Amino acid sequence: MKKTILITTAALFSLVACKSSKHPGYEEISGSYFKVDKKGDESKTLNKGDVVFMSHTMTTEKDSLLFNYKTMLRPGQPYAMRLDLPKYKGDMFEMILKMHPGDSASFMLRIDSMFQRYYHQPIPKFLDSTGFIVYHVRIDSVYSSQKVDEIEKKQKAAQAAFMEKAKTSEDSLMKKYLADNKITEKPTATGLYIIIKQKGKGEKVKKGDNAEVNYKGMLTNGQVFDASEKHDKAFSFPVGMQQVIPAWDEALQTMTVGTKALIISPSALAYGPNGSGPIPPYSPLVFEIEVVKINPPQQNPAQAQK
Repeated sequence: MKKTILITTAALFSLVACKSSKHPGYEEISGSYFKVDKKGDESKTLNKGDVVFMSHTMTTEKDSLLFNYKTMLRPGQPYAMRLDLPKYKGDMFEMILKMHPGDSASFMLRIDSMFQRYYHQPIPKFLDSTGFIVYHVRIDSVYSSQKVDEIEKKQKAAQAAFMEKAKTSEDSLMKKYLADNKITEKPTATGLYIIIKQKGKGEKVKKGDNAEVNYKGMLTNGQVFDASEKHDKAFSFPVGMQQVIPAWDEALQTMTVGTKALIISPSALAYGPNGSGPIPPYSPLVFEIEVVKINPPQQNPAQAQK
């Protein structure tokens, strides 16, 4: 008989608590509201430093969609977050740290607190400053901070090994290209090879000239990464003004209008250890360049008005 009374009392207490809540079914936590929709693995907890992969949406209380990870990220791209300690009581981190791997939960965060204490931005006019933003979150997977550190360490080591291999391979790539193409010309003091294929009869290009050129850029294996014909026009630039890679600035100042040349550049005179787009780090590059003409120097609007 006593046992029945205890159960009835607990049920009555729960009913009273739900009736007194502004948001039935939610637990009030530091001015925010939280509820578990589906339980996951309660034997595991989430901790500061963990990286969680989440599926989630954000809506207003009236269900106006603010964010949906499925449509607002690239297809197949997971939403990941590294957990931190709460920035203020009742914030997003406090809610998520109550969850477990596999949990689905809903929580409501005060709009005024979010923007004033987390984003430090004015509240958008389309949001009610006295209302809440509703999160629906599922914790798909979790990497502990120790595991993340281990992964990052391996990635850094792999990147360092890749960069070192690329750096040490550059000399052999250059030598192979020179041998395969029977190039015996000597490089300039900077290591640049300039092989004139056709001598032009026009004026010599000098620093500051606005040269117009046709070109094709290749890796030493012949892969074309760019060409003026792809852009349906010649390329115009001020020579010697650091608007292009150093190899071009140096080579153009040895050429005359009408000259066609093969330029073989070490990476130090091109894109170096960073590479660029399809150009890997420490890549020696090959260019076919033709100087079409020298155009009048380009003026900025202030100069043109003088």
